[in-house]
Amino acid sequence: MNGAFVSAVSAYTAHREWATRPPDERYSSVSALYDAARSRRARIGARAVDTANLRTEAVATDALVLNDAFGVRLGLTHWSFEQLAGIAGAPPKYLRSLPAAIASDAINYGLRRQARDEHQLFVEHDDPRTVHAITSTRYARVHHDELAGRVLDLMSAHPAWHLPLGYKDGVFGAERVPSGAYLGDRDMFLFLVDGNRDLEDPSDSTQAGLFRGFILRNSDVGAAALTLDLFLFRAVCANHLIWGFQHVAGFRRRHVGASIQEAWTSSLEEVRAALDADPSADRTLLLRATTQELGPTREAVIDTVAQRVDLSVKQATEAYLVAEQYESNPRSVWGYVQGLTRVSQRTPWQDGRFALDRAAGRLLALAH
Repeated sequence: MNGAFVSAVSAYTAHREWATRPPDERYSSVSALYDAARSRRARIGARAVDTANLRTEAVATDALVLNDAFGVRLGLTHWSFEQLAGIAGAPPKYLRSLPAAIASDAINYGLRRQARDEHQLFVEHDDPRTVHAITSTRYARVHHDELAGRVLDLMSAHPAWHLPLGYKDGVFGAERVPSGAYLGDRDMFLFLVDGNRDLEDPSDSTQAGLFRGFILRNSDVGAAALTLDLFLFRAVCANHLIWGFQHVAGFRRRHVGASIQEAWTSSLEEVRAALDADPSADRTLLLRATTQELGPTREAVIDTVAQRVDLSVKQATEAYLVAEQYESNPRSVWGYVQGLTRVSQRTPWQDGRFALDRAAGRLLALAH
């Protein structure tokens, strides 16, 4: 875990998941997600296969199956089709525009040209038998139920950690239900908050306090790295926008080789300590951020920000003006970063929001 870690997680991350997940990927509790993940793990297994033995076959005008070395027909998911096309060196988006027979011939041609190599098939044993992933033999899988089980252990020891309420099924204005636990065919996503142990935020005139939250994401099919991000926040809306978001620490590992298992195992105690810690360390960080100033004047702050992070003078100025409206000291690291976060939440483009959130994280690291 590293407080200076620059994460892709932002105030909008949980909102995007809340807004886009279909109902069958939403769970009302971590324990329900754990049961589903454990059932999924029991149904799906990995086995190695030589690339030379992989061949596709068109079974309809718009459907392909994969024939393995034993002549068994295996269905493909949207994701595993993309992986297979990548192995064959063919663009999946273009292949989907072709009749299945032509797309199959193109993939098989590409597979025949590849050097002999082994890949892992992640196959569901129940009918219909389906390939969920095709990865290299170096891919190291971390199962969702293992991670969800660790979260349940944390919640058992400290019941203050819980799923925040959100509008049901991503529908604005609907009934509020525990939300933030998602499990799909590509990944698992957990968003939890600790709503009982708040920190005093001296820069907030409402004295609402700051709380801790974390986001855990994992993919067992190669769609995402294993990440855990711990952050402070002021409030969570029912559409899972996170107000006052400030990244504190993060863990990230790609699913490559045995190192991910070793790194995750060796980091568990540190991860648990960060999630379970007394808030005093966060209070220290907050105190530094609220007392350390980026400059004695508006102009000095804007110049410092423009020099230290990748922001234009216009963006730096806008963040300062917003901080002036809401924060007691816009020149402080904390006050200015809050202004920058508010500007990010007003930005319509995802890449623009990410750039602003990344700049906020780099500025907050100055207080470490």
